Amino acid sequence: MATIQEVAKLAKVGVATVSRVINKTGYVKEETRERIEAAIKELNYTPNAVARNLYRNKSGVIAVIVPEIDHPFFSEFVNELEEICAEHKYKIMLCNTWFKENYEHQYLAMLKEKLVDGVVVASHSLDIEEYAAIDRPIVALDRQLGNGIPCVRSDHEVGGRLAAEELLRAGCKKVVQFRAEENKSAPFIVRHDTFENVLRENGIELENIYTKWNYLSYEYNQKLCQDFFRDHPDIDGVFATDIIAMNIEIEALKSGMRIPEDVRIVSYDGTGIIKLSYPSITVIEQPVKELAAKCFQHLESQIEGEKPTQSMITLPVKLIKGMSTNI
Repeated sequence: MATIQEVAKLAKVGVATVSRVINKTGYVKEETRERIEAAIKELNYTPNAVARNLYRNKSGVIAVIVPEIDHPFFSEFVNELEEICAEHKYKIMLCNTWFKENYEHQYLAMLKEKLVDGVVVASHSLDIEEYAAIDRPIVALDRQLGNGIPCVRSDHEVGGRLAAEELLRAGCKKVVQFRAEENKSAPFIVRHDTFENVLRENGIELENIYTKWNYLSYEYNQKLCQDFFRDHPDIDGVFATDIIAMNIEIEALKSGMRIPEDVRIVSYDGTGIIKLSYPSITVIEQPVKELAAKCFQHLESQIEGEKPTQSMITLPVKLIKGMSTNI
């Protein structure tokens, strides 16, 4: 394996000059740069990542803390974020908490010890105070962790309104909303409140079904929906996230109900899994790619030494109509 000294010898320059080219620091004449790059190619030289990161006082690694990678929203978010990180020469460390506080503590300890350059937090296991006490680069996805930590989120208020207006347009009179338990640090809760307010203002009967906090598995959501129409035989509208919406559709069809004639469905998230539904489900789509890009942008600026200038970054959602509300 070639060394940096061998590259320097072949290019007829000093080791420091080769280092400046590799690390893209300082001025090097174009002719000299081309000679060094040719030597690197000829010797098939690969820079030592550990040494380079020590020189830069960085690890080149970003931790991403999610509650469960199996969930389609977090799966898509991590995929998008990893692609963006790779474009900027960062690797990601995927931290699956499985809703356990001790796991999240371990990842934060790595941040304190500078084993990772920064953290994108998409979980809700630890208290806000534990994050606020860490003076290191952190960005939160859809969670408010204090004024010093940027929060990247979708416009959930608009999302809740769009969903309610679509079910109103489809003629729904008795609606069920699947919603998470209250959590003041989670901006997405506003979509539930907005959805409820719009329907009640229009005289529509609404029932909220509260799902357990941080219970995201397919098994839990499937069980939640299995007896739904037995217990709610006269429901004609449902608002839920993708996994629940798809399970509701399955149970409706198994019960002999017609979609959208008997029941209308609007989903929230718009992940790839919803495209498998038939009849196709109307969805409020979150901009996952853009959410990942903004998280990286605001984390990288902190890694480079800049102080956060925005506490809340809000991105637009959009309504994509499917067959499930096509009345």
